[in-house]
Amino acid sequence: RGSRFLKMLGGLHFVTGEYTSHKTFLPDDVYGVMLDNCVKGCSDCMVTDAKGRIFLGQRNVFPQPDWWYVGGRMMPGETPSQSCSRLVNRELGLVLEPERFVPFSFNSLVFQMREQEPRDHGTADINVVLTIELSDDEISRMKMDEKEYSATKWVEPAELASGNYHPALKYSARNLAAHRCLSKMSEEASHGASDAALAALAREFAELSKPPPMGASEYRCKSELREYECGVTVSKH
Repeated sequence: RGSRFLKMLGGLHFVTGEYTSHKTFLPDDVYGVMLDNCVKGCSDCMVTDAKGRIFLGQRNVFPQPDWWYVGGRMMPGETPSQSCSRLVNRELGLVLEPERFVPFSFNSLVFQMREQEPRDHGTADINVVLTIELSDDEISRMKMDEKEYSATKWVEPAELASGNYHPALKYSARNLAAHRCLSKMSEEASHGASDAALAALAREFAELSKPPPMGASEYRCKSELREYECGVTVSKH
């Protein structure tokens, strides 16, 4: 149901020439040098249920030891949807077809800390944000990776918008609502909806598309487990 009212503007996968992935395991010291010199690509997923609630995991590990998406680093040659399918299998124990993951947003992120030494060198990411709606049966079979997560919960979109959560999560949740609204408007227009109905959806989309507050966020990333606390700053450029 969720993906029926969700379309992505852009976000296609282009293969130019003959490409073969040569990915290999990198030891932490080599991976740390790579993180110092590259912006890594991630695919992160806003998992939802049939009621529209959003699933969050409280991570134990850097770079974001707090409530966050399910997801992680993409591998060369993967599409964002294929990457999310692999990562959700690893972190939730579910086998889900890549076609069910719908991309709808992206973020630019830098973090002060990382797991690889030297930890305070941090990491820089571009994350493609995707969404998938799980059935009740799939939810009942979820099993979190306890090495990475200490807790999980389902939150209402309004709770996420007003609560103490990373502004990237809030921005993604708002973008998810905006893209659902836009897709619904397109669907309604194709079925001959009235101008008044389409205008109402357009106003809703315009409201949801407003940028979030810039500058220092009220949110603080706090982790007692990692004895860590930091702030977040939001900027456009």
